Amino acid sequence: MAAHWDDRELQELQADFPDMLGVYDNNASKYNPRPGTGRTGYLHVAPNNYPFYSEDEKYTPIMQSDGGQLSDWKAMYQPTAEQADKDRLAAYEAGVPHGYVPPGNKYKDLATIHLQVVSDLHDSNEYGPEIQEDGQHCGGPFYIDVSPTMRIEDLRLVIQEVGGVVPALQKLSYAGKKFEDSQRSLQQYGVAYWHKKFPHWPIKIRKC
Repeated sequence: MAAHWDDRELQELQADFPDMLGVYDNNASKYNPRPGTGRTGYLHVAPNNYPFYSEDEKYTPIMQSDGGQLSDWKAMYQPTAEQADKDRLAAYEAGVPHGYVPPGNKYKDLATIHLQVVSDLHDSNEYGPEIQEDGQHCGGPFYIDVSPTMRIEDLRLVIQEVGGVVPALQKLSYAGKKFEDSQRSLQQYGVAYWHKKFPHWPIKIRKC
């Protein structure tokens, strides 16, 4: 037999957090027709619980006759990528602590290792540290000084800047180990450890 709960019993089951009184309204309303779910099918419910929202700023979900709920709510702040970068820079300069790091400073003042980069994909006149009048890199194998904590995605940018190889062509490996995860660091791939023992081992740009 299915259990039956009356309104009083359901009320007693609700958690009571003094710090949240007046901030989160768990009662059904036109702004929150299905309290406690946080979602409407596959769509997020607008954050109408924020106390600083005025009545005009709150979003009213649309209820269908079958009980389904529609939501075309969009966040009030939807900047382009360029505008977001400008806003983050402005916040950083204003001293707002939100984790912004100026470009190029992510690995500043960290210890580095001296690594050679060799490409099996290019001839020596197609990549390298030297730059010709037409802007083409040449010179072949080159060296870079990078932090062991550097992520592979950032390493590709350094290789592009020094050697002229675009990141899309950089299938990298070290000591036969392929760098498949761009979010992992050189340290996590064991480069820092093995570099101490075999400093002449290079990072390779593979053909396949």
